[in-house]
Amino acid sequence: MIITVTLLHSQRLQSSRQARFPPELANLTYVQKIDFTRNYLFGTIPVEWASMKNLSFISLTANRLSGNIPGHLGSFTALTYLSLESNQFSGVVPPELGELVSLETLILSGNKLVGTLPEELAQIKNLTDFRVSDNNLNGTVPEFIGKWNQLRKLELHATGLQGPIPPAIFHLEKLSDLRIADMPGPEFQLPKKPIERKYLVLRNINLTGTIPENAWKVEKTLDLTFTKLVGEIPPTTIRRQFTFLSGNKLTGTVQDSFLQNSQNL
Repeated sequence: MIITVTLLHSQRLQSSRQARFPPELANLTYVQKIDFTRNYLFGTIPVEWASMKNLSFISLTANRLSGNIPGHLGSFTALTYLSLESNQFSGVVPPELGELVSLETLILSGNKLVGTLPEELAQIKNLTDFRVSDNNLNGTVPEFIGKWNQLRKLELHATGLQGPIPPAIFHLEKLSDLRIADMPGPEFQLPKKPIERKYLVLRNINLTGTIPENAWKVEKTLDLTFTKLVGEIPPTTIRRQFTFLSGNKLTGTVQDSFLQNSQNL
């Protein structure tokens, strides 16, 4: 049985200036999930929560947390899910997060984080979902992301990072949802290795060359806008929900059969 502590979106908390995370939750030793998504909580994550040995899930998405992400999160050794998305965290990504070796989901998007992604994150071998969009990071995309063989979703939108994008990322066989956008760096071409993907978003990242055949097999969303792609659009494609190709140098005609398979083009 999973024991969950959930705090629903609260208008009462909106008017309160004393809405902090209660360290007393540590007394609930059997709690496995804490979900305080979309509230008005501020302050920091209590170090006392680290004593909750069954705690595997923390979602603090869309609150008012600020300051540095606390390094003591590395003591939450049972965590498999951690979302700090859409807060006001600043400072660097703490290397202590690399101690969360059981982590499967790490979402840090929508903050004010700076610096590089620490090499210690490479220690998280079971990561399936990593998102760090909309921050102020610097440096290049780290090579260790290409070694996360269990990765299924990767979002790097407007991170502040620069290319080159490690080629190994495009060869991760379980990565069905890849989204990288607004990233300066050297020109590069998409590899032709056929990897099945449901979502492929590569927008404004200095992509060149032709669109390989495997890209046209993306099932849900194909977004290759504002790059430097050339060549022709194939006569037909699989039926997908969204196809975005604006801002390129494509040539030739668009066949009716291609249009009929494109719900939103």
